Formats: sequence, structure tokens, C-alpha cells
Amino acid sequence: GRYGCAIVMDVKTGFVKAMVNLQKSDDGKYYESYNHAIGTREVPGSTFKLAALMAALEDGKISLTDTVNAVGKYTFFNQSLTDAKEWGYGKITIKEAFEVSSNVISKVIFNAYKAQPERFLERIEQFGLMDKTSVSLSGEREPYFPKPGTPEWWGGSLAWLSIGYESQLTPLQLLAFYNAVANNGTYVQPQFVTQVRSGTKVIETFEPVILREKICSDQTLQAMRSCLEGVMINGTGKNLKSTYFTKAGKTGTAQIANKNLGYGKKGEKKHIASFAGYFPADEPIYSCIVVIAAPTDDIYGASVSGTVFSAIANKV
Repeated sequence: GRYGCAIVMDVKTGFVKAMVNLQKSDDGKYYESYNHAIGTREVPGSTFKLAALMAALEDGKISLTDTVNAVGKYTFFNQSLTDAKEWGYGKITIKEAFEVSSNVISKVIFNAYKAQPERFLERIEQFGLMDKTSVSLSGEREPYFPKPGTPEWWGGSLAWLSIGYESQLTPLQLLAFYNAVANNGTYVQPQFVTQVRSGTKVIETFEPVILREKICSDQTLQAMRSCLEGVMINGTGKNLKSTYFTKAGKTGTAQIANKNLGYGKKGEKKHIASFAGYFPADEPIYSCIVVIAAPTDDIYGASVSGTVFSAIANKV
């Protein structure tokens, strides 16, 4: 079915300022009937490319100025990944590949880690993406990642993982990671309550909780933040410009063909359009994620979720 969710978080503290989930009901109306933000796991899609390139930068396997040939189709063991632009983007830098969201990133990560896929997953772990955020609301799902040596893992898993397929995260888990990037690498726990009061008396006060002091080096952080700003200036988010301040973020469009993976009825396709980012780009105050899932294929992360993100940012 169709649903959408949006979350806005205070970058420094992790306190969630707003969280909304709407789902289309049988009567054609939308209701806040289920908390998708913490209870629904989906493939993150291209928003995950942030984590993939961060891993490779941390391991010194790439430089953002390296040139790649984005030919439009990337094959691993007879399975292919394609770009949104059929003939690809030609010779571009890795930074440009991120900005236009080319799946040539799958080649980059596959070549960098094929001899040691565990190393790649260790980095993803380091960024906090393999743990629950342990929010105080019940129903948070555990992130899912296939592991080498298990039946879910195959030769091309690394390539698929790097562009946000085969793994599953909740919107809040993905936002907490983007928030850490905005927060100079400090991963704070998402929280909903600042104080519990009885009348005028404060019973309990909640302070920000730091789950990871530093998810990566400053160098990696600066490099990826410039990429996220580049998305908005030169890349898939360039039509989302705001007149008041700069934004940073990443679009994602994922298609799920529901073979028999428990994603829905046989033959049903679901597209997930997402946008994760923060604003203002240079001194972030808020981070925000928008995830919209629908059975139509004319939904793209930039035009659908990016538009919502921009509207929220400008209003805030």
C-alpha cells in the first residue's frame, strides 16, 4: 500500500521535533494508523551510498577525485544494475557519481572490497547502522544486513549493498546516521521526551545521549558533507534550491520487485522514494528524512520526497 513518513530531528541533541506517518486506507483516505518511522524496514536505496563511500574513504581505498567510467550498466555474476540515465554519465569523478546518484558506485565498492567484504560491513557497523537506535517507543525493528557465509549472501551482495539494496533499515535508523554526519560525527540517540512534569513540578529531565562519540574521521566527514551539498548544487537535488539557506542531502529511489521476499503480493512492485539530509548545510540545526512508498513507478526521490523535504525545511 501507499504510505509516507517524515521525521525532523534536532542535530545536536537528537530530540525528534516532528514525526508523521500517513497511510492510505481502504476508504481512500489517509490515516496515521501505523508508525512506519520506527516499525517498517525497507531497502534504503541510494541514500545508503553515503555510508558506502564513507567506508571506502575511511579505509583509504578511494579518493573523491578518482575518475570512473559510468557506462550505465554494471554487471556482477550475470546480474546487472543500471543507471537512471540509460547510457550512463561517461567519465566522471566519484564525487560527481554520488551527486548524480550513478550506480557506478557499485563497481567502485565491489572492486575495493571483494577480497574482504567483512571489512566493508565492519565500517557500516562503525557508523551505527547495524544497531537499533533503542528509542523509548516500542516496536523498533532491528536493521537487517546479509552476512558473508550465510545463504542470503551471494557474489554480488557487496555491489547491491553499496547502493542500498539487500539491506533494510527503518527511516529513523537512517536519519540517525545522517544526523551524525551533520553533527560532526557524533551519533546521538533519537529521543522524544525532554521533560516529564506534574503540574509545574519537573519529575524527570532527559539529557542528550551519545551512542557513538565519533563515527568516522574528520577528513571523511568533510568530504562526504561536501558531496551532500553537491547533490543540491549540481546533482539530483539541484531543482530543490531554497532562497533562504543551503541544504545538504541525498535522494533515493528504490524499486522492489516482490519476488517472494515477503514484500507483498506476488508480482506487485513497490517504489520507495526517499530524501535524507540536513539544513543549513554549513551549520546544521535540523536533520530530516522523508520516505514515501507507493506501487507506482513515477516516483523519484528528488521530485517526490525532496519536494516534501524542501517544504519542511523552508517552513521550519
